[in-house]
Amino acid sequence: MKKLSFIIALLLCVNISFAQKGKVTSAVSFFTQGKLDKAKELIDEAIGHENCVNWAKAYMVRGQIYQAIFETQDENYKKLYKDPLSVAWDSYQKVIQLDDKNKFEKDLKTQYANLVIDFTNQGVVCYNQGMKTDDTKDFKDAVNNFKRVLEINESPLGTQKVDTTVIYNAGVAAHKAGDLDEAIKFYKKSLELNYEAGKIYAMVANILLGQSRAANEAGDSVTGKAKQEEAVNFLHEGHKLYPDDNYMLVELINYYLMGDTPAKAEEFLDAAIKQEPNKAEYYRAKGSLYEKLNQPEKAEAMYIKTLELNPNDFFAQYNLGNIHLNRVIEDHKVVQDIVDAKEYNAALDKVMEKYEAVIPYF
Repeated sequence: MKKLSFIIALLLCVNISFAQKGKVTSAVSFFTQGKLDKAKELIDEAIGHENCVNWAKAYMVRGQIYQAIFETQDENYKKLYKDPLSVAWDSYQKVIQLDDKNKFEKDLKTQYANLVIDFTNQGVVCYNQGMKTDDTKDFKDAVNNFKRVLEINESPLGTQKVDTTVIYNAGVAAHKAGDLDEAIKFYKKSLELNYEAGKIYAMVANILLGQSRAANEAGDSVTGKAKQEEAVNFLHEGHKLYPDDNYMLVELINYYLMGDTPAKAEEFLDAAIKQEPNKAEYYRAKGSLYEKLNQPEKAEAMYIKTLELNPNDFFAQYNLGNIHLNRVIEDHKVVQDIVDAKEYNAALDKVMEKYEAVIPYF
């Protein structure tokens, strides 16, 4: 009797095992028919059973189903799971762990190739969402997706291809997320690969200058100085390698124009104007430079040129008005010293006319 009970129990175990593995087979059938809801339901039931816990095929099927949920255009199927790519990825890692005979190597390579596209697209979606919401979480999610692409490409099942665009995008997303050290890491990798190099030299310098200011504000002048020197070296090295890169020129102009040695900005403003002689902003910037150097006549000429190119440039008009106003104020001071009443009144009338002429600038 005991022997019979044992046999019956054994048969029940076998039947349960076959039943769970049968669910995997049925899940495959529904998957191939495009019925992702039923496929997901069955594979979820099967994968949670002890008889499938260590079965590589079950995880392979689950990965394929969840990846298909991500890739489908059917919104009803997309709603089946919030983050299907993560489940797909985890499933494939489990396959690698359990598949000691490499039975699924070919299938995994196929899925990995598609995962590269999927994670790239997901990274772009997260980045664009971050641009709309200005939420650092979206940018961090973008970074994680791009990093996953790089991980896949570098894996034995990947293509071993170096995706320069993804590396650069990871840097930009990390920059937006406020993870500056990670951004610099990806930017420097992009420099090694000569991808968007001119722009990246300027972007790295921009980050370093920000870190320099933060260090100085925190009372760490040593770090502040070191970061500033590194930033300036990046700017000049980038300009030396890419003298015609507009992005680099703008960063050099801004650095010197806003710093303690504004006169050095003139060289780079001239280079920028040579490249784009009809860009009004450069002439306005040069006008600001000449004002800082106490050369109002040159500044006036630059603002006039700015307004010739862009009559709606508010700042150029305002600054030009200030130059004229300062001249009138100086004339007014001279008038104040006139002793003769008749001469004083005549001179004052002329000054008032000059004041009135300045009003339209404001």
